[in-house]
Amino acid sequence: MCVAVPVALGIASLVTGVAGAAMTGYSQYQSAQYNAAVARNNQVITNRNASMALQQGTVQEENQRLKTGGMIAGIDAQQAASGVNPNEGSALNVRSSAAETGELDALTIRYNANVQNWNYKNQANVYGAQASLYNNMGDWAVANSILGGASSVSNQWLKYNQAGVWSGSNTNVNPGGFAGYESIMG
Repeated sequence: MCVAVPVALGIASLVTGVAGAAMTGYSQYQSAQYNAAVARNNQVITNRNASMALQQGTVQEENQRLKTGGMIAGIDAQQAASGVNPNEGSALNVRSSAAETGELDALTIRYNANVQNWNYKNQANVYGAQASLYNNMGDWAVANSILGGASSVSNQWLKYNQAGVWSGSNTNVNPGGFAGYESIMG
């Protein structure tokens, strides 16, 4: 009976240590899975934003060309109404310059939309990498808790075995009658 109490305490300590390590690993795994899901959602949203940036850029580019065409038509009408031949000299140069400036504005809009799309795509890739990292962190948390628990069990087992708790043949019996108490606790 003197050996039963330390054995029971030893087993309880081992079970508690393993359970604690398992719960820690599980909570770290759950946290990592949540963070991975958030990162994946951010990746999806950012990819949609990239597509919308291109769509908006296309619409704005077309609107700029329409605006430029309207402006050139207005210039042409004013020139004709004032009695100037719109197809010669400086009148033609004014319309050509307006057309070139309008096209440059349209191309700038396209370029800016492409840059915005590229930035969104890169951010989406970062979110994808974060999701993978969080998934791996969750897997490593579980593996770490299993290895940590196994290490704790083996260390405690060795400690109790060296103290003679399992065999009951320890010569270090304390005055209270608990076999191996000084070796285990000290």
